Amino acid sequence: MAKAKVWFADVRPKEGLYAGGLIHKAKDLFYEAGISDCISKGDVVAIKIHIGEWNRTRCLRPEFVAAIVEEVKEMGGQPFVCDTTTLPYHIFNSRCYSFIEYINAYRHGWTPDALGCPFIIADGLVGNDDVRVDIPEGLILKETYIARCIADADVLIPVTHFKAHPLTSIGGAIKNIGIGAQSKRGKYVTHLALWGDPSEALGYPLVDPSRCKGLDCPYHEFCEKACPEGAIKVDKDGLHFDFSKCNLCYSCQVLCLFTAGVGAIGFRAEYFPAAQIAMADAALGCLKTKKPGKVGFISYAVDIDATFCDCFPVAEMPACPDLGVFASKDIVAIDTACVDMADNSPIMPNSKAEEAGLKPGDDRFKVTSGTMWTPRIHLKAGEMIGMGTMDYELIVYEPKETPETFGKWQINKVSGVIPTVKLSEYYKTLHPLREKYTPEKPPKRVSTKEFLEVLLKKMPT
Repeated sequence: MAKAKVWFADVRPKEGLYAGGLIHKAKDLFYEAGISDCISKGDVVAIKIHIGEWNRTRCLRPEFVAAIVEEVKEMGGQPFVCDTTTLPYHIFNSRCYSFIEYINAYRHGWTPDALGCPFIIADGLVGNDDVRVDIPEGLILKETYIARCIADADVLIPVTHFKAHPLTSIGGAIKNIGIGAQSKRGKYVTHLALWGDPSEALGYPLVDPSRCKGLDCPYHEFCEKACPEGAIKVDKDGLHFDFSKCNLCYSCQVLCLFTAGVGAIGFRAEYFPAAQIAMADAALGCLKTKKPGKVGFISYAVDIDATFCDCFPVAEMPACPDLGVFASKDIVAIDTACVDMADNSPIMPNSKAEEAGLKPGDDRFKVTSGTMWTPRIHLKAGEMIGMGTMDYELIVYEPKETPETFGKWQINKVSGVIPTVKLSEYYKTLHPLREKYTPEKPPKRVSTKEFLEVLLKKMPT
């Protein structure tokens, strides 16, 4: 397979006030990477994002996505921005059914007014509106279920916030659709709910009743209530876990590990690589709902949390400095480029990477995510099933500000006028100073030198 092309633009504005911003560059890359070519006039375009959990602060900003919406419309597309409902992976989850997910989305600014297009929960009220997709190529999964609004769209543009993930080591473009485009059924399948049984152990929680504090644990009632299947019971004799009822939603593990800090219910170490591989399979299932040439990827590598994905209501220190924006038509290549650049970037002070003694070039997210598995497992899996290639050519893009490009992506593109030029027309008849002062009654002017001398004498030296 030939090298895939990945375009990258640095977060720093190195060239010009009106050309060097991150959103300016994202708009440029939309065209440089040929994502604009995915769209024909009249196409319905699903722009898949992650809205971020309630109280999550390191997540995607609506402006980053609205910029892409504007260019989709410029190409004649009919865009909508979307996310899906989730499994109840923690007890106060704000996205497990669409009513509260909309409330959460609006709090984060994901509104039609901000985006310039509809915002849709793509798999219905509780997440059961989906399309089955067979994946005979899958290494683990042979089927998945894609949110219907995403499956039915003509074009798919995942706009991804690249960061760590405490299960799959990173959350990139593959995770954005390998988990994020799946319906409830798809998410259960990707969590390996249909793979293996308790006797094989791998896909099921690691349960150690000896570590449970029983009724003395202040979270024991939450532990029972967190399970939608009724698989957990805590009484005077301790923890009882019914594996036959477990469908792998992760709610108990997240509660016991991250909140209670006990670890009586957790993950098996060997589960993490299997989850990565299954996620790659599921991502392929999503891509199979689109005709060739109808998918393009944009990834913002900023606010790169070292541990938590946007599914959590907290944020860890970044794993590395902000990098910039990536664009490609190859999902494996864009994730690989993000990981490689993050690994080779400076270590952030006061971060988990610094605490672990990591150096530039180390496999950073393997450590900071806490999984101790390289994220390149699911990148290699994606390559093995023909979804893309880890072999890429990085094309570094730096815009040049010229009279032709000056102000290209500013608000005049939307309004059709240059604001200061328009204001000058108003000033001809209504100038703020002309209202009060006339040639016959000029303003009283003070010598700047004298004024500063008097004023500075009153200031501490």
